[in-house]
Amino acid sequence: MATPIAHKGVVAGAKVQAMTILDVLMRPEVVSQAWDYFRSVQTKDVAYTPLIRQDDTPAIWLNEATMARYRPELRKYYYDPTRYKTYLDQLGIKYPTIR
Repeated sequence: MATPIAHKGVVAGAKVQAMTILDVLMRPEVVSQAWDYFRSVQTKDVAYTPLIRQDDTPAIWLNEATMARYRPELRKYYYDPTRYKTYLDQLGIKYPTIR
């Protein structure tokens, strides 16, 4: 958004997205029509084959040394619901911010 025309384009795109979301939320038939189009047109001849199997597990051992090194430092950022109402309160952030 470095130029006025780019800003206008971004604003126009945001308006289109907002109106589309409103259509989806206010008209449930739009969602059913979209699913029907997705199933009967877009993916009619396509079968999805996942690359990850059900028995595959995350490779957590790859960052085990890094986590062991930084975990004590991260603990101070863990959310403590017994002491604070929200995570932002714990961090000392006043929300909403007014400028």
